[in-house]
Amino acid sequence: MSAGVPMITMGDEIGRSQRGNNNAYCQDNEISWVDWDLDEDQQAMRDTVAALVRIRRDHPVLRQRHFFGKRPPYADGMRDLTWYSAGGERMEGEQWHDPYNHSLMAYLDGRVVGGASLLVVFHGGADDAQITLPRIRAVTQYRLLWDSVWERPDLEGATMAAGASYLTAPASMQIWRAQA
Repeated sequence: MSAGVPMITMGDEIGRSQRGNNNAYCQDNEISWVDWDLDEDQQAMRDTVAALVRIRRDHPVLRQRHFFGKRPPYADGMRDLTWYSAGGERMEGEQWHDPYNHSLMAYLDGRVVGGASLLVVFHGGADDAQITLPRIRAVTQYRLLWDSVWERPDLEGATMAAGASYLTAPASMQIWRAQA
């Protein structure tokens, strides 16, 4: 979900390794070969990469050409990028320095590119965390597009009301689409 250009090398989508060799072009052996006979884990990895590529393709807010925060706020006070705490409140100064804060959310306002808005939830803690989806003007619910704990992408992700809470797994990330 980087704002930059994704750098994917052939075989990355199936977990292929060059065993630390960053210049395998001159190798004509298993270091540079791609085995397309995929096991179950490689198929799941390929499906996950494909799902993330589709999300990026379908949501222009993930492909912006300018840095976030350079534009003035909208009339409603929202910015193109707004950060929220696990409790669903805007992040304030001290929360950024709290060593026990392992969760935050990035709301990417799609109005700047004429597309849907997304909420990306990051949880880096070692334990489950309670996340409250933020209440944002004109957003009544969120639809889950992707969760990093899924074995395979779930095309029928949950829909939850703005202000609802859910339990997220340790070291996980979710992408939610904001809906009116």
